[in-house]
Amino acid sequence: MIDYILNLTGHKSLISIGHSMGTNNVLIATSLRPEYEPKVTLNVLLAPTPFLSNIVTGQYLDILYTTYKRYSPFDGHQQSLAAKGSEHKEYIDFFCNPTSLFKTLCYTGVGFASGWGSNQTDPVSVMKMMTKFPYGTSLNVGKQLIQIIRSGEFKPLSYTKKENLRRYGTPEPSPYPIGKVNVPTAIYYGCCNDFLSSSKDARKLKRRLGNVVRDYPVPYKYFDHGDFLWAKDAYRLLYKDILLLVDQYTPWQYRSNVPLK
Repeated sequence: MIDYILNLTGHKSLISIGHSMGTNNVLIATSLRPEYEPKVTLNVLLAPTPFLSNIVTGQYLDILYTTYKRYSPFDGHQQSLAAKGSEHKEYIDFFCNPTSLFKTLCYTGVGFASGWGSNQTDPVSVMKMMTKFPYGTSLNVGKQLIQIIRSGEFKPLSYTKKENLRRYGTPEPSPYPIGKVNVPTAIYYGCCNDFLSSSKDARKLKRRLGNVVRDYPVPYKYFDHGDFLWAKDAYRLLYKDILLLVDQYTPWQYRSNVPLK
């Protein structure tokens, strides 16, 4: 993806912004392929998830994944979680459609997973997004997240011992060497109410990385995981700071001349 964007634009480097699982991509790429470091001018992480051992919903997600594998029509060849047209996806669409009589259940379920009590959350935006979730998500992604929760380490998906030896050359995969990453990195996280990304794990990530240029706990106690995407006051609480930082790492000829209010 990095090469695709750079080839398409003709630029030599880019600024990456990721949320939740999207924060993992550049960390993995630059830790395993150091030649990609010069191609990323700044890596902005919103509610990062490389480490998950302190998240509130960890045990719940573990049980949910185990139950899904046990009782769903999983035959070992299924690749997508709640794929388009599947029975599971139809349930999500039924409950989370903004016109559904059961939309309150959808909103409550998202709140249970994301965090309770925020006055920033827009119910309509939540339900619209849920009708697109989790299209394209691999079951192996879910399995890897559960392994990260259990182990407390940020490492590749573990298969059988035989398959691990074939893929990684070791019986168990080693953690990603993110301590070697020197890309300027900004970490934005909720202080107290993000059930899917904890401040403790964010600080652990900061200690592991070599070049953190911004450590920003969002200044609202009840800011939750989804609020990074749909908070009513996202600009004031979060986006303005990100834009100012991005501008610092943008070549002068591409910087915005519009002052931020």
